[in-house]
Amino acid sequence: MKHKMIALILIVLMMMEVSAAFATEIVITLGGDCVLGTREKWKKNDDTFDTVIREKGVGWCFEAIKQPFQTDDMSLINLEVVLQEHSKGHLSDKQYTFRGDPGYTDILKAAGIEQVNIANNHYIDFGKTGQQSTREALEAGAVFFSGYGTCYIYENSGIKIGFAGSRETTWRGNKQPMLDDLQTLKDAGCDMIIYSCHWGEEYSPKHNRRQEKMADFAIENGADIIVGTHPHCVQGIQRRGNGVVIYSLGNLVFGGTHDMRTFDAVVMQAVLSFGEEGYEGVTLRLMPVLTSSARPDNNFRPEWAKDEDYERIMKLIQKDSKIDITDEIWFENKASK
Repeated sequence: MKHKMIALILIVLMMMEVSAAFATEIVITLGGDCVLGTREKWKKNDDTFDTVIREKGVGWCFEAIKQPFQTDDMSLINLEVVLQEHSKGHLSDKQYTFRGDPGYTDILKAAGIEQVNIANNHYIDFGKTGQQSTREALEAGAVFFSGYGTCYIYENSGIKIGFAGSRETTWRGNKQPMLDDLQTLKDAGCDMIIYSCHWGEEYSPKHNRRQEKMADFAIENGADIIVGTHPHCVQGIQRRGNGVVIYSLGNLVFGGTHDMRTFDAVVMQAVLSFGEEGYEGVTLRLMPVLTSSARPDNNFRPEWAKDEDYERIMKLIQKDSKIDITDEIWFENKASK
């Protein structure tokens, strides 16, 4: 009996070693709306994002919150600005247009942010000229990008994670671009897909039915995690079908507005778990953040929310969620079962 027990223990230990050999975790840090620039009509003003960066340097913006971005495997934020030296192509009839220097990619590099989503309503602020300039600036700065038909695949330990993104207005008019994105990533053999959705109603603390429909469509066609931006405030988290939806992360670094309506935001780390059978699920780590460290002024330098601020932001996320919101939430990949 004793020998049989020892043999059983050895078998269990061997099984644990085999399981551990196939277990891989990849950490993706997700940040919200970033306007690394200022309004076109403010370009000659003092005390704008541009003047602060000239004075403080490219490390200023993310200095207080850079740790998770620098210690993860891959980071993704929503870049809501055109990177262009001049104003050629400016859509002057558009209410808000944002432009930053092409060299502002150094802000992202200093923070450890490797990738941006460009599928948003400000990538178009300077027409085709601005779109080309932004892409060229990102490529020159060695910053990866996805969105508007551009897919990016991150590879780590033999695992492929696909990224792409779309605007709600695009999806409402034509769903084919999203289908094409997802099919491209599936055909490339991606083990899981993170899809960015620029959607919803600005400053609404609640997500709406159209966001749910867009998320459902993406998940039904292959997306595993949906990352939402555009509302400029935090919204909830939800499991829908086999996927996980983060409805809105809020504003992270926001040079486009000096008089902020809200400073509440959240950075999330998606800890992706992979085993012998592939993608097993994700642990979301919630890290509430305040968009400015000089409230009520906007100094374009976010800081971690603490105490009452932390609790308030977590409660705001909870109010728009049907699940219990804690600082770590596990979502099993039901599709793998």
